[in-house]
Amino acid sequence: MASPPLYIVGAGAVGLHLAARLQAVAPVTLLARGQRVAVLNRDGFELAGAEQGFFNVTVRDIRTRIPADADVVLAVKSTQLAATLSELRLVPGQPISLCPGGLGVVSLARAAFPHSGLVRITGWQGLVLASPLAVRVLGPIALELAADNAGVLPTRDRLQALLRAAGYAATTSDDIAACEWRGALWSLAVAGLTAALNERNGAVLDSPPLQAVARALLDEARAVAAAEGVELRGADIERVFADVATYRDNRSGMLHDLLRGVSTEMPFLNAEVARRAGAHGVPALCNAVIARLVEHCERRQPPTPDKS
Repeated sequence: MASPPLYIVGAGAVGLHLAARLQAVAPVTLLARGQRVAVLNRDGFELAGAEQGFFNVTVRDIRTRIPADADVVLAVKSTQLAATLSELRLVPGQPISLCPGGLGVVSLARAAFPHSGLVRITGWQGLVLASPLAVRVLGPIALELAADNAGVLPTRDRLQALLRAAGYAATTSDDIAACEWRGALWSLAVAGLTAALNERNGAVLDSPPLQAVARALLDEARAVAAAEGVELRGADIERVFADVATYRDNRSGMLHDLLRGVSTEMPFLNAEVARRAGAHGVPALCNAVIARLVEHCERRQPPTPDKS
């Protein structure tokens, strides 16, 4: 049976990477904004680093009406999610799959589309938009997909099959809240800490003081998740540090954002942990401090990038 059309919303690092890989196994349309539509249709884009190639896909304006039988994957940054949800032209009740990083993505989508089933897709830390038309792939990408109700399980499983056919390592789970928490752990421990200090990811492994801070951040996150009924296992925590080893020589996406002088996803990461901690009466001082440090960095001039 032929795959339904696949509409990927967002032409950043994740959206372009998905479009490049998935067009080999499904009919793909990429939705973007403004002049980016014409530029991508004319010039295409490339993958560099651990994967390489040049690609052309069909690109349409983000306000294009999406067919009722299409699978819809939102691949924008979490900071763009609210605006993107307001622009989508979906059939009522059409399922939506969510790739943005961080916490609170599912709740935003539920508020905007209360009758749509949701699929959460996490695990994107290996991608950086190196230039408007180039995605740098930093290493292997392992994804987790979870659905919020039984009615959307066929969509989740179909997407998992497509992702695997396109070369992604993709697993499924049945707890969408736990999937979102697990997907956020790497960024909670590494992204803000290394971005504020202008360090590569590996500093969290090489510096005992920084590793201690990272583990404190994760301990707080684990306590907040538990207050929400989500159990994060020791294996989930240790996987963070295994993934840091994989990406040790790279800079986090948050540090790249600071270097480019653009807003980071911090409101959906440590700042969100601190906010939820306050609501549950759970201490999360380390997460609150990291959030404030990154806020400070966003307000100042971008730091000088490491040339090595």
